[in-house]
Amino acid sequence: MFQEMAHAASDGTAALRDALGQPPCPTATAATASRSTEQDPGLDDDRRKCDSLQDCPRTSATGWEILAAKTAFPAFADAWDHLNARLYDAHPFFDSRFIAPLLDHFGTGSEKLCIHRTRDGISGALILCSIGLGRWSCFRPSQVQATAVMLDDVRLLETLLNALPGWAWTIELHAVDPRYAPEFSRLALPQIVDAQARTIGVQPEGVFGDYWDGRPKNLAKNIRRYFRRVETEFGAPRLALHVDAGEMETCISRYGDLETSGWKGQAGTAVSGDNPQGAFYSEVLRRFAVTNQATVYELHIGSHLASSRLVISNEHMLIILKTSYDESLARFAPGRLLLYRVIEEQFSQPARKTIEFYTNATSDQKEWATFGCTMQNIQIFRSPLYAAAFSVLRAVRQNLRVPRDGQQDSDAAIDPVEYRKSIADLRAEQYDLGEFSAQDHLEASADWLELLESNVYADDPGVRHYFRAEKKSPQVILPVRLTTNGPVRSVEALSNYYTSLYAPLVSHDADLLSLRDLLAAAARDHGDAHAMHFAPMDPESSTFHALLTGLRANDWIPFRFFCFGNWFLRVEGNWEDYLRKRSANLRSAIRRRCKRFAADGGTLHIATNPEHVENSIAEFQAIYSASWKKPEPYPDFVPALIRRLASMGMLRLGFARLGERTIAAQLWIVDRQKASIYKVAYHEQFASYSPGTVLTAHLLQHVIDKDRVQEVDFLIGDDHYKRMWMSDRRERWGIVAYNPRTLIGCALLLKEIAGRTVRAAAAALRRVCLPVRRLLSRNNATKTANCDTPHKGSRW
Repeated sequence: MFQEMAHAASDGTAALRDALGQPPCPTATAATASRSTEQDPGLDDDRRKCDSLQDCPRTSATGWEILAAKTAFPAFADAWDHLNARLYDAHPFFDSRFIAPLLDHFGTGSEKLCIHRTRDGISGALILCSIGLGRWSCFRPSQVQATAVMLDDVRLLETLLNALPGWAWTIELHAVDPRYAPEFSRLALPQIVDAQARTIGVQPEGVFGDYWDGRPKNLAKNIRRYFRRVETEFGAPRLALHVDAGEMETCISRYGDLETSGWKGQAGTAVSGDNPQGAFYSEVLRRFAVTNQATVYELHIGSHLASSRLVISNEHMLIILKTSYDESLARFAPGRLLLYRVIEEQFSQPARKTIEFYTNATSDQKEWATFGCTMQNIQIFRSPLYAAAFSVLRAVRQNLRVPRDGQQDSDAAIDPVEYRKSIADLRAEQYDLGEFSAQDHLEASADWLELLESNVYADDPGVRHYFRAEKKSPQVILPVRLTTNGPVRSVEALSNYYTSLYAPLVSHDADLLSLRDLLAAAARDHGDAHAMHFAPMDPESSTFHALLTGLRANDWIPFRFFCFGNWFLRVEGNWEDYLRKRSANLRSAIRRRCKRFAADGGTLHIATNPEHVENSIAEFQAIYSASWKKPEPYPDFVPALIRRLASMGMLRLGFARLGERTIAAQLWIVDRQKASIYKVAYHEQFASYSPGTVLTAHLLQHVIDKDRVQEVDFLIGDDHYKRMWMSDRRERWGIVAYNPRTLIGCALLLKEIAGRTVRAAAAALRRVCLPVRRLLSRNNATKTANCDTPHKGSRW
């Protein structure tokens, strides 16, 4: 079937642009115009459009098509560019003018072009290669610094595994730029995500002088010194820009001379005019130059070509493809001087473009950058079983591997991860924890962790905060406890029943792939831990996904498990709007209960600030003790929480009083956009007044009308009464994982699998038996009815 489809594509029997159902966008048209002009510069626009339509495959099928990429890609080039323009703003690395030369010069013929169609047109495209035994990988020669994964919905990969020839059990995608890729956290299939490289870029905002003033002083000092050195010996260096398509081959020849004369020439990896690399770059630059999207920057020192940079671009982005310099002029740092001129030139343009380096940046290169991004390697598995088997086999292989010369594992030998035993230790060492304040969400803050450490885990020696930091600014903090229960060593989330939502602390520009190394460090510090446990978490959050992928990347076997339901309210409008959307029973109950409570002298009060906070704490504890609630196992935690909330302006402590006597109390937390109902209690002697209903209504009206929150959260539990007050339900889940490198970890893993298998079998059996029981019940009811009905001629 696949061969027939490939043959149909090569014959050009469908108009793919018609299938897209949309007009060509300007950027895609530029790429098409480039190809058409090169083929026949005399073609007019109408003729080009007609030929383009005739060259596209025409089909009404939906789903995946698997085609021979090298022969089929030319017919799909226009559609490929349309999809690239629609999804990723015509990323140059994904442009057909870059991909087609890649296939021509470096393809082997085994590559597969994977095209996904819907009734509305093309919704997915990527190029894969079989690497044997059901494994598939993206097509990525060394010239590709970012892989094209063009999908409307990442979940299309679930069906791609079934569409690939043979029995595909894994797909490996290398050098994925998360900024120009689908959201892989939406994919239900198991994944392993690794860091491939840390690339950098320059966003040319403001004026060049401001940008340069923001660079490290040593960099600015060195660049001034190099310029003075050049000017002293040769005069001012000269910058030349080459943009014409006809110049590109000559530019590549000069570039090749630079590389060939240096270390790359000795290693045999240099670009030259007579090798495939040179031919590839010449063709790419020539194609992009047709639409003024290619530039070769050359820096001349005296009569010498000192440095050269190859660049392609789109309307918003400039990508540095290659850089070379004359090593005999290294004392002038010509590569750096040219980079300075390139950035300066970009700042001078009326339409500035982001400069993308797409390299594994060194510390020196990072000094030039205004932003960074971690490129990712992503491996996707057909099912959790395949992911687990892969991790177990890899763990066994690593266990069998004998370190040479007494060397340790590379992860252990080179590990920039640090830890401290408390948030107080981090503060004492003047780490900047400003990004982890409680303004947005208390439980995802350093303040919350301090409360737990001081009032719950003060005597626990296993508390750890693993982190990575740049210049005293932690990027990600993983708060955990190292625990031992008999022979089992575990790494657990720093949370307990006071915690409604656990998550690692993450800065705004953090790389979540760092969690892999933090997890590895925690396991190693605990004597190669056997198990890990993180709960309760938001299963839709990026940190939940990152923990799962990080555990798999470390060859642990993770499982998800349900913790509890969480009811919450999406606030739309004011209190009156809220009441109109509630049931008539609840509205009636609120009206009647509040009326009776007020008639008997009841009053309501909300404490919000530190004034008289100790009296409020005493009043709250008194009513809590008189309620049905069990005594707090850590009696200092709630008072400390109330004090902290009052100091931050987040306290909403409500009291219902009859005369001078408090009969109910509720502790609510209000951060920037959300109110959380944390603790509720009432005096059982006054249950007839329904003081919980009265006080909840009062606090709810306060946070909606005065605090203007966007969400009210009932936190933990699926209690029936919560759904009367709230509008939506979500779930909190946890992660448990086991280390297959250890015998105890393997035993726990087998126990987990056995338990899940038994529960799944029991659930399946119940599903099978339920219809049977219903049928038997109906039959019995029919027989009983027949027996109870007197028949004609009977003695009844």
